[in-house]
Amino acid sequence: MEPLLLFIAGLVGGTMNALAGGGSGVTFAALVFTGMPPIIANATNTFAATFGYITGVAGYWRHMEGLWRDLIWQVPLVFIGGLIGGWLLLQTDPQLFSAAVPWLLLFATLLFMAGPQLQRAAARMQSRNVRLLGAFAVFLTCVYGGYFQGGFGILTLAALSLGGYTAVRAMNGLKLVFATVSSVAAILLFATQGKIDYVGGLAVMVGIGIGSYGAARLTDYVSDANVKRASLAVCWLVTVYAFVSTYS
Repeated sequence: MEPLLLFIAGLVGGTMNALAGGGSGVTFAALVFTGMPPIIANATNTFAATFGYITGVAGYWRHMEGLWRDLIWQVPLVFIGGLIGGWLLLQTDPQLFSAAVPWLLLFATLLFMAGPQLQRAAARMQSRNVRLLGAFAVFLTCVYGGYFQGGFGILTLAALSLGGYTAVRAMNGLKLVFATVSSVAAILLFATQGKIDYVGGLAVMVGIGIGSYGAARLTDYVSDANVKRASLAVCWLVTVYAFVSTYS
């Protein structure tokens, strides 16, 4: 029963991540629901989500023409950020992290709500040093992503806006590339510390892979507004569940 639940959570989460965002909170909550300690669930969630990021990149491939040159300098920066974030997670006391989880999910949900405004504000802040500013924002975002996946996509899109990017589908593709690289960096640390539950992670991974790739391919035919409303509703449900389960 648990593998089926995790597969369905991965399917929902992968679809949300590819179309709007917020899916990591769903898969993380499902892993915790099966009894995993929060830090192991977080590390497992990062492991499982990576395959979905890769399949999402494949779905957005045709929208990223002309951007590959930027990745030459962006990828090393993203990898280092993911390493730092993963290291910070491993230094966090498990009880402290458990207490912080509802607040991290709330932060991610509020970020999701404010995503468009955040991107517009970032775009208005552009300066002559736009590349340097965008690179620094991407680095900080990937540190956060290596630590906790919730809200990572929204922060990345804002950082890309700050860096001067404007094409939404190309930005979604870059977001998934950055998510892949920073997650791989964090996973290397988590694996050496035995923090990944591979059985549960694989069940989520299969669902995420199918949901992420399918959603990316269908992005031209789905109403963004309806997807965001549905994703936001799920994010709030997961956040409320986390507060109730932690503090009741």
